[in-house]
Amino acid sequence: MSNEPNANPNPSGPEQKPGEGDQKPPGNPSEGTTPGASGADSAAELSAERTARAAAETRAEEAEREAARLRRSNAATRGTDLDALREEVRADFMGQLVRAELRAAATGRLRDPADALALVDLEAFTGTAGDVDAAAIAAAVDQLVKDKPYLAAETATSPAPWGDVGSGQRGSTDPKDEPAESPFHRLRDAYSDAE
Repeated sequence: MSNEPNANPNPSGPEQKPGEGDQKPPGNPSEGTTPGASGADSAAELSAERTARAAAETRAEEAEREAARLRRSNAATRGTDLDALREEVRADFMGQLVRAELRAAATGRLRDPADALALVDLEAFTGTAGDVDAAAIAAAVDQLVKDKPYLAAETATSPAPWGDVGSGQRGSTDPKDEPAESPFHRLRDAYSDAE
């Protein structure tokens, strides 16, 4: 025994009473043993694994056949898909072309050319042959300026945005109050009045 005063006399731990602690129920032989420990069990497990593997291989082969069938059917319809894709790209390009034409027609005529993009139906300007109707775009911008004159760009003939109410400092109409052409003229004018 050791010289320690509280040494445990039972090296495996304190004795446990029945029903306490981690005890395994008796009669369960599968716990604590490795699978397939007996010869009959290992043969049955091996047979089950081989059957499962064969079934998995069969499913994989079926999936490969289905994928090949789908590839073949997809290749047959690919021609129509390319035509649809071309039409989509062509429509997108025509939309960009119409927007550019409308912006160009609205530049200088509207304060913000982007207003024309928001207020005008763009689909009306594409011809049947895929060309852009520039005359229809110009007419639409004219109609927009007519319907909403506050969107029009300021021109020399457009009225001032604010009226003159006659307040504030006014300039003199006397030609003598105009600035002189040179400092010499200013000095001459200043001393000529003093005399």
